[in-house]
Amino acid sequence: MFELIRADIARKIRGFGVRPEDQTFFRKRITPFLEFGTFAVMVYRFGSWAYTVNIPVIRQILITLYLFINVFCMAITGIHIARETKIGPGLVIHNFSGILVLAKEIGHSCTLNQSASIMNVRGVGRATIGNNVYFGAGCKVVGAVTIGDNAWVAAGSVVTKNVPSGALAVARSRQVTKEGYADRKHHD
Repeated sequence: MFELIRADIARKIRGFGVRPEDQTFFRKRITPFLEFGTFAVMVYRFGSWAYTVNIPVIRQILITLYLFINVFCMAITGIHIARETKIGPGLVIHNFSGILVLAKEIGHSCTLNQSASIMNVRGVGRATIGNNVYFGAGCKVVGAVTIGDNAWVAAGSVVTKNVPSGALAVARSRQVTKEGYADRKHHD
């Protein structure tokens, strides 16, 4: 759990302080902890870990604590990450409000922006997300789709079909998918 949290925070810190005026201790080391997205990711990591504790009494205490903290997190941040989702290190949520993550698996170094949703459809299954995928504001991923490595899901897009690696999904995924978009510099 702690290694994953360290990786999440390290990636978040790398995203801060890119301008010369941002090279202060407060901006690089304190500000990432003050963001709601960081809090939600830490709550998710704690919940995933709590369900794996082997001592039954301690596991039940930790799960109860997680459930209360998770409800508080959802009420304050508007972010819910299902603890069943397997997420690799380096998850960054830049903004808060309206973020729902119900996926089968998410790779390492993925980025979510406000109102991005990865949802399941009853009876169809959950999405599988590759490594280093960027989700723009307000995008929706629906159903048991697969999104390849280094893909971008543009703001406001609705993805209902598979997106290949290195592609850009724009609008409805049936309409426009640009191949080779990953060759451009990827936003961290």
